[in-house]
Amino acid sequence: MKVLVIGATGYVGGPVVERLVAQGHEVAAFVRPAADGDRRVPGVTDVRYGDLSDAAALERAISADLDAVVHAGQLTGDQDVDLATIAVLAGSSKKVIYVSGVWVLGETDGADEDSPANPIPLVAYRDKVERLVIDGGGSVVRPGVVHGRGAGIPALLRAQAARRGSGVYVAAGGAVSTWSFVHVDDLAELVVAAVEKGEPAVYHAVSEEAVPVTAVAEAAARSAGVKETAEPWPVDEAAQELGAGFADALALSQRVSAARTRQALGWRPARPGIVADLVEGSYA
Repeated sequence: MKVLVIGATGYVGGPVVERLVAQGHEVAAFVRPAADGDRRVPGVTDVRYGDLSDAAALERAISADLDAVVHAGQLTGDQDVDLATIAVLAGSSKKVIYVSGVWVLGETDGADEDSPANPIPLVAYRDKVERLVIDGGGSVVRPGVVHGRGAGIPALLRAQAARRGSGVYVAAGGAVSTWSFVHVDDLAELVVAAVEKGEPAVYHAVSEEAVPVTAVAEAAARSAGVKETAEPWPVDEAAQELGAGFADALALSQRVSAARTRQALGWRPARPGIVADLVEGSYA
């Protein structure tokens, strides 16, 4: 198959490109031009330039030779612009896989692929994006908190621990939150499986359903070589540094299942869990 990857140089898009190439697929990349000219994408010779705020540019990039499109890019934050862009994908006649996220489910202690969306403010209209994709015959992949390759939210927690001298987690109340996680390389494998055999459906990329954020904060502290404790960071204080929307997202508590996804696509995540990755893996 020939697959256009939107966001091919990003944290998720890069591993997706690698996995597609490893599986023998031909990849085209849709990326923003670099400030100093053309941007290279490792392993890809067909690079198409544009911006996701320009639906017409994306439409031009969706050529007749493509079989599928993976949207692994960031939304612009403008609902009208983003829905227009997704409408281009949904109406393209190509197989579309959109990488969303479990934050669209909101606070939950047991969501699965059939649970209704209840998006938090940071992803306020993400459910509308997902619906456009599915109604157009595409698939939605919702990863948990993504870790691996020393990047993502765990890198932020590790940096906070190093700066503060102990682990820290964003807390909105007295109860300890849990997060759902997935390694970025396991996520890439699921996205490619959705390209190859996915149906118009929601798939959950979750390898660990509910890890206490205190355990993650302690592991981040250990990774940073500081006091191995987990101290609460009040959400209003975190908001001053991270922004209110992101701080609220980090205070969210979720338990999310991927049982149906594993069965439907034969997905078997095999990379280290978040604590092991922090302590002795890519963040160590």
